[in-house]
Amino acid sequence: MRATLNLETVLQDLHCYDEGDGWGNAEPYIWTAFFKVDGDNFAVEAGAGLIGSPVIVTSNGTHGNLGNTDVDAGDDVAIPDAVGRWTTKLKPIPINDAGLRALLNDDDIPAIGGVVVSVMEEDGWPDSLANTGYSAFVDAVQLAVVKVAASFQHALAAPTPQEIKDQIDVVKASAAASVHAAVKDAMSGWQLIWYGTFGDNDDNIGTEAFTVTTDELVANPAIEILRRWSGDDSGDGDWELRGVFRGFPQLDCNLATIFSTPSARPAQDDALGKPLEAMRAFREGGFREYPGLGLWWEELRQVSPALAFLAASRPEIEDALHGLLLDAGVWLDDKTVVIERSSRDRINIVLDAVAGSGSNRTRRVVRQAKRVVERLDGVSFEAG
Repeated sequence: MRATLNLETVLQDLHCYDEGDGWGNAEPYIWTAFFKVDGDNFAVEAGAGLIGSPVIVTSNGTHGNLGNTDVDAGDDVAIPDAVGRWTTKLKPIPINDAGLRALLNDDDIPAIGGVVVSVMEEDGWPDSLANTGYSAFVDAVQLAVVKVAASFQHALAAPTPQEIKDQIDVVKASAAASVHAAVKDAMSGWQLIWYGTFGDNDDNIGTEAFTVTTDELVANPAIEILRRWSGDDSGDGDWELRGVFRGFPQLDCNLATIFSTPSARPAQDDALGKPLEAMRAFREGGFREYPGLGLWWEELRQVSPALAFLAASRPEIEDALHGLLLDAGVWLDDKTVVIERSSRDRINIVLDAVAGSGSNRTRRVVRQAKRVVERLDGVSFEAG
């Protein structure tokens, strides 16, 4: 039986090789629609096959939603979490058909998660047309994903990556056609004349659909999202979208989870049990005496599932976390002990790992945290 995974889909940035706008800089914006076909909403039923309704998550498709309207060749545009990041649970799809279960010798089939992206460039459209286009884009994605799921309804095996890719092309084609029709329908008579002759329509740089399955994430917990639109493949300029799918098991992310892994060093042994208890006691008591720590603790809580997963899969992260746990026990036992270079190195190892697999916001928090770490040279817990 497959495990339920935490899925994090992160569109990280858009790189401009050539803005394609001639005089002046480009004003890109982005349309996104995240989706999943999983055991929360689907099941394989006797006599009916795969049935259910996909989950579709949207944001906004307004002009300027990338926060940068002055982009030139060589620029990287960070994609805000509000339009480029989605975290959810990806639950395998149960097979409730006993005959098919026996045939496949399996209790479930892999779930599918994904995101459809359309990169746009603002030119002459008023904001209302951009919003109309985005609404049509979302409707098209919804309908197309339903059709994709229906195409696998009576399959006698889980769809292969190639079959998923072939079907997901329907999403892209449907989205492009629906947006064009909806924008045309929304235009007034004068707008139709203007944008059909002299007017400068917003350009669709490119549209792409990215998918991932639970089986793929088990084999590779971090799967790159990468698409470049250039030459005849691009509606305007030369651009590259970068991001990542990350999948990790569901974890009860408390202190014990973060600082212990399935290695030979459980958190409750003699060496680690004492500092862990000291940290718990501090969290429940003295923690409140340090204004501002609460904000940092909340950030740690947000990244703790990914951090626990990193510790379980990368020995250097596990070593750094165990070292920090021992360090914390020393600092809490004697608050005059100076924080040594080795401790700061461990902190930076952990921060770099979190930044390398996190969202844009996480990376910003990590940069700030690393500046704080630089100031810990020769500082004790009491002095800090």
